[in-house]
Formats: sequence, C-alpha cells, structure tokens
Amino acid sequence: MSGAEDRWVAAVAAWAEAQPDLAALVQIGSRVQPGAAADGWSDFDYQLITTAPGRYRDGTFTRGLGDCWAHGLEPAFGNVMKVTAVYEGALEADFVILSHLEVRLAALALRWPGTARWWPRPLVQGVNSLRRVAGAGWKVIKGGPAWERRYARITYHEDELTREEFAELCGQFWVQLVWAAKKARRGEFLASQRTIHRYLIEDCLRVYEARAKAAGGPAFPLGRRAERWLPPGDLAAARVATAPDERALFRALARVADNFAGASAALAALRQWPAPAFGEIRAWLDRMAPPGGG
Repeated sequence: MSGAEDRWVAAVAAWAEAQPDLAALVQIGSRVQPGAAADGWSDFDYQLITTAPGRYRDGTFTRGLGDCWAHGLEPAFGNVMKVTAVYEGALEADFVILSHLEVRLAALALRWPGTARWWPRPLVQGVNSLRRVAGAGWKVIKGGPAWERRYARITYHEDELTREEFAELCGQFWVQLVWAAKKARRGEFLASQRTIHRYLIEDCLRVYEARAKAAGGPAFPLGRRAERWLPPGDLAAARVATAPDERALFRALARVADNFAGASAALAALRQWPAPAFGEIRAWLDRMAPPGGG
C-alpha cells in the first residue's frame, strides 16, 4: 500500500475504536479477498455493525475519518444503506450500515445451517446477502475474536439469475427500448440517450454476466473487469457509442438490441429456458429508424 493508504487504515481503526456504539467494523472487498486483483484504484469496503444505525445513515460520520471531499448514499439491499465517501487523493471508501442485532441473528442462524428450511424469508435474504458480500473474504478491524468466529461461519453464496428474473429482465429491456426509440424520434435526444446507458446497456451487462456464469466462467457485476472476462467479439460489440442525435441514437439502439438478443438467446440455451422472442419489436425498430440510423 501507499503511504496515504497506510494512513487511512490507521485512521479507520482508531476511529472505530473510539465509537462506543460500534460493535464491529469488518473490512470486505478485493483488498482482503485471497487472490483478488486489488490495486491502487481499488476502494476500501467495510461493514459497519452498530447498535445505533440511525447515527450513520446520513453519512455525516465520514467527515470524522479524514479530509472528506464528498459523500453519497444509496440503498444496498433491503433496508440497508451504503455510504460512499471520497477522501483526499480520491481515496474511496464504502460503508454498509448494519444493525448489530440483525447481523448477530444471521451469524447465529449460520451455526445451524441445516435449519435453513425453517428460516423466515427476511432471515434467508439477510443471510444470503451477508454470504454474497462477505463470504469471499473479510478482516475484522474492530470486534475481536467473537466477531472473527461469527464471520468464520460465512461461506460464499452467489445469487443466480432465475428463470422468472430472466423473463422479467427481457421484458423490461424491450419495453425500455421502445420508449427510447420513441423519444429519439420525438426529438428528446437526451432522454433517449439516458435510457440507453442507464437501462439498456445495464441489462446487456447483466445478461453477459449470467451467461458467463452459466457457462462456468468468471464474471463480475456492473460490468466490472469486463475487459478481462467478456469474449473479444462481445467486448467489441458492447462498446456502444451514443450522441444526442437521432441517427446516432438509432444506430446505438440497433446495436444494443442485437447484443441483448444474442446474449439472452445464448443464456436461455445454456439454462434450457424458453428462448425469448421479441422479433416484432426488433423489426419495428428497423422501420422506425431514419435513413442511415439503423
């Protein structure tokens, strides 16, 4: 680590020890996962386990850890909030705010995994979320041996895209594509461009990820490290350029539609699911395109 990163590690540990309501601070993510490809661009990921979650959910606590340039909030899963802060030198840190009681219950349940069939649904979801984000590797910063024993019970769990989720994803993709095409023809170019990047490309990446995993290969969510795991042909096709211009938008829509159609058909074949059929929308898109736009 660099000198700045060493200072950050020391500052976080000292801050955590000074918080009486903080039962544990556990580092997760690539920086503590065995064999992970962490580098100077990697962020620091933490699970902040507290008896007073409300104290941290607005993110203002991040100012006490150093020269904080900015912080933001977003839901992580369920009612859990993630706080992301950027510090001097663009050092980035994520803090997932967790209830002490809820994590204790999940860790207790993991002592008897054979009873999972009787767990209530919120407990199943909480345990699976904990396994998904912490099971690949962790380091207890504050909490001592008791929390190390609890986290030692956590084995990795990876959610797979279900048949129902796949069908929903396909339907949503083609609905959004129609919306984006109509906005492009109306002259609402920025709205169309936003939909392409926020929804259509994101849906393509989700299908690429699920297809790679179904084939037994590596993959990462949110397009992370796609340059390493996407086949060269798919990687080239996934580079969709847009501009707030009708012809450029329709070229992008046609490209992303073909990408999604091919990837979703391949995933359906691998998982032996019904092949998605949205040919009417693809044909409609070609009819809608201005000359030179498809």
